[in-house]
Amino acid sequence: MFIVRVKAKLSGWKNYLREKYNQVMDLPDAPHKIAHGVALGTALDFFPIPLISIPTAYLLARFLRVNAIAAALSATFFKWAVPFFYTLNYLVGSTVVGDSLVVPAGGSFSTLKEVGYPFFIGAAIDAALAWLLIYFPVRRLLEIRRARKCS
Repeated sequence: MFIVRVKAKLSGWKNYLREKYNQVMDLPDAPHKIAHGVALGTALDFFPIPLISIPTAYLLARFLRVNAIAAALSATFFKWAVPFFYTLNYLVGSTVVGDSLVVPAGGSFSTLKEVGYPFFIGAAIDAALAWLLIYFPVRRLLEIRRARKCS
């Protein structure tokens, strides 16, 4: 019974991921603009702007003249990974700055003030790397997908 429920749950996630993938890939815009939007929306999730990151992604994408829908969709989709992103920010920032890693007694940080400077340095580095790691593969996938549709 447990295995059946797990398979059903995985199947649901697979369908959800396929739907979101197709939503982005079928957007009517140039591949580089869609890829910029996806990379921008994902990169913004590394910064501590939890309640307004989706509208921020949308407005910033509009300002930069890239696909705003792709930016908002990717900012929305990667919300589940924000705790991982924040941990990675602190680890990377502490390594770069040379601070020792300090974990509070309770095991979690109550405010960004506690992690401070290393967190923001890590956020900038991680956001830039995420942008690079996402932009080029998404652009290539879009170009391949569109070339297949035309032929």
